[in-house]
Amino acid sequence: MRVALISPPPRAHIERHDRRAYPHLGLAYIAGYLRKAGVECRLIDGNFEALDMADIERRLLSFAPSVVGVTSMSHEIRRAAEVAALAKKILPGVRTVVGGPHATALPIQTLEEFPAFDVAVFGEGEHTTLDLARARNGLEGLEAISGIAFRSTSGIRQNSPATPVPDLDSLPFPAWDLVPGRRRYPVMTARGCPFRCNFCMRVMGRHLRKRSPENVVGELKLLVETYNAEFIHFLDETFTVDKRHLHRLLELMLEKGLPTKLHWDAQTRADLVDFDLLHKMRRAGCEWLGLGIESGNARILKASGKGTSLEGAKKAVKAAKKAGIKTDGFFILGHPFETPRTAKDTIDFAVMLNTTRVTFGLMTPYPGTEIYDMARRGEGGYRLISADWDDFNKNIGNSLELETLDRKQMEKLQVWGYLKFYLVNVRLIAGLQYFLSQRRLGLAILKKLLTLRKNRRNPGLSSATNCFDKKENGI
Repeated sequence: MRVALISPPPRAHIERHDRRAYPHLGLAYIAGYLRKAGVECRLIDGNFEALDMADIERRLLSFAPSVVGVTSMSHEIRRAAEVAALAKKILPGVRTVVGGPHATALPIQTLEEFPAFDVAVFGEGEHTTLDLARARNGLEGLEAISGIAFRSTSGIRQNSPATPVPDLDSLPFPAWDLVPGRRRYPVMTARGCPFRCNFCMRVMGRHLRKRSPENVVGELKLLVETYNAEFIHFLDETFTVDKRHLHRLLELMLEKGLPTKLHWDAQTRADLVDFDLLHKMRRAGCEWLGLGIESGNARILKASGKGTSLEGAKKAVKAAKKAGIKTDGFFILGHPFETPRTAKDTIDFAVMLNTTRVTFGLMTPYPGTEIYDMARRGEGGYRLISADWDDFNKNIGNSLELETLDRKQMEKLQVWGYLKFYLVNVRLIAGLQYFLSQRRLGLAILKKLLTLRKNRRNPGLSSATNCFDKKENGI
């Protein structure tokens, strides 16, 4: 019984996330769980390890797994299907499984659209992947596995959802020995997010499940002592959602002397921090904090379902600066009913806040979000302009525009936002450093702006929408 878990290699290195500085957390968790249950496992992180398809082929041939699992976000799903097709070509009889955010949002549609996948896993993958590894080839046993859609003799079937892991402390630590060592590693202290932002998909569900502070600190000590970790990326969707729990974790980190060995970053909401918490976070080794601010226009922010305020964002940034924590302000251009004026409000607000870094993403209708449903229905002033999943990328994609803000305007405002942020705040060196570190992304955006390209939409609003309807109806 052998299982290969794969994060697909990107087609090109354009964005920072095309070459992650740390290995894939979800796959490492599944690998650790499978191995504890006696399943021989390999982790092939095409993104982190900078692999190409030839590398993937060599590793699969060398290991000869009976199950190949591929994780994917929406803009990676075509590449993931290519990996699955490769596995089927070189490993006769292999079962191919797709998981991750895209399959979680659209399990049936993913199988309809990509024949290379035999099974789609939706939700958490540990228990479900183990069940799949133990199931025989063919259809036998698949009917009883929760959390999957699969191909049957009568068509594609979807089973009931799997129960989320109730006790996260029961999971073994991620199997980091299966990937090359680095100085940076990801950690999650909790799964789930109770908030209802209309642009966000809650992949881990809405119910917050927390690891004990002792369990988290045990993992941090292991990362330092065994893997020589120097920097931790806390990947919780909202790191400070339970302040009492976080205070205990920070106290334990201080007691164990971890701040002398580790620095770390995290992200959260602006309304869930205060100076006392931020000061303790800094003492415990926090170097960076990402703040989801989203908009600088009060009306647009309220309509997003975020539940935060502009005044709260000001207080959060001010408190973080006072505590000595560097900040990254996250903003989105293209909220429902966005106009050039409200988008400029967002840029001006970001300039005024003057966080250490800033990110201006373009609204992307990710499956599983309210925005996705609104865009398909043509609500919020939205027009879907592509049904190609490769275009579902918040920086260089081409999936969405508004009646009041076309795609070219959105892209121009994105570039202007970055320029104004660094120029007005007289941070030319910081701006230059940022653009040099993101030069591939910057060049890709500028190329889109400067090249006279044909309108990639199908004629009329209805065509892209109808394409999605056909996909979801299996046409």
